[in-house]
Amino acid sequence: MKKEPFRLGIVPADAYRERRKAPGYDWVKSIIVCAFPYRQAKAQGRYLPARFGYGSDYHAVLSAKLEEVARTRGLSRYEILVDRSAFDEKLLAWLAGLGFLGRNTLLITPEFGSYVVIGTILTDHVFPEYSRPLEASCGECDLCVKKCPSSALAGGFNRESCLSFLTQVASEDFPRYDLLKDAYYGCDICQEVCPHNRGKDEYLREFDFSEDSVLTLAEMESLNRKTFQEKFKNKNFAWIGYLKMLRNIIVLEANNNNINIEKIEYFQKLHADAPWFYRHMEYLKKRLKNGAQ
Repeated sequence: MKKEPFRLGIVPADAYRERRKAPGYDWVKSIIVCAFPYRQAKAQGRYLPARFGYGSDYHAVLSAKLEEVARTRGLSRYEILVDRSAFDEKLLAWLAGLGFLGRNTLLITPEFGSYVVIGTILTDHVFPEYSRPLEASCGECDLCVKKCPSSALAGGFNRESCLSFLTQVASEDFPRYDLLKDAYYGCDICQEVCPHNRGKDEYLREFDFSEDSVLTLAEMESLNRKTFQEKFKNKNFAWIGYLKMLRNIIVLEANNNNINIEKIEYFQKLHADAPWFYRHMEYLKKRLKNGAQ
């Protein structure tokens, strides 16, 4: 049976504390860090999440796999953290020698490139040997900076300009949403152009593409806040909620000339209790009206 692909490193907790504070975790002596690859090939369909949203919710998948890692290493006291953490996961992954931090601010591993999700195990166990940081860099390459549609990587990372961030929040920076084309959650552009991702194709089977990752406006119209959560409870994009997802799909439809003003007005009135949503629909109506003149 083929061994599951992932990369593991171990960091002494003090090496992290030298760079960041970790209040409430004085008992932690070591941190096991694991990077698990997800699918890199782009699937077909409109509309899709970024690749890390193609399969099962990685929080649940990694939690189960890290429990197995803890069990096989015989840990007695430990705590598993995936994403929702007071620790800087990417810094930990670098300290654990899993890869280096690229110009796109992502962890880039030798085996899987940047298409990885990270999980950690905090433990009071002291190991006889620890990993060392991987010294590598992007060199002169700045493709991710040049290709980012919102210039979020120019002069350092500006989170508020990042398309991935914008799909997850109720921002009123409406013109930036005009840059969205086919991804309703997240963005893969800075990974797609990265040379370190070429020729990498290993990933966990749980992260393969599933058809329920494709969303349409008709499907969103058939759902509500409750049924959306029920249907997508096993997807990692469910947490952003129905209304932000509906906003994303409507924006994509508008950006691809697949919706009219009357339909936008219908949703605007239906969800008039959310001021940010109402104002975004008003912006889209004006944009479409001006475009038609």
